[in-house]
Amino acid sequence: MKAYVEIRSQKAKGQFPRSGPDMYVAVQIVPDGEERMKVLRYSVAKKRGIEVRHIGQGYSAHRGPKSQLGMAIAEANRVADSINEGAKQ
Repeated sequence: MKAYVEIRSQKAKGQFPRSGPDMYVAVQIVPDGEERMKVLRYSVAKKRGIEVRHIGQGYSAHRGPKSQLGMAIAEANRVADSINEGAKQ
């Protein structure tokens, strides 16, 4: 089993002018023998036995360590590292 951090863009939600987070962070957990997904479709992932954990979202213009996106990336890295370390043992 291997975990990958995915940082993707998304369409900003809301009325004109569009407001809302435009990036999201997820962890893709791929079992042995499966290939990593390029497009994160939850329905396809479930059929292939891949788990996609949504960690958080934020604004692409704000990537500092204390920003919403920065904290989501840090949390995703912690989750992926703990899964990958557990798989090595």
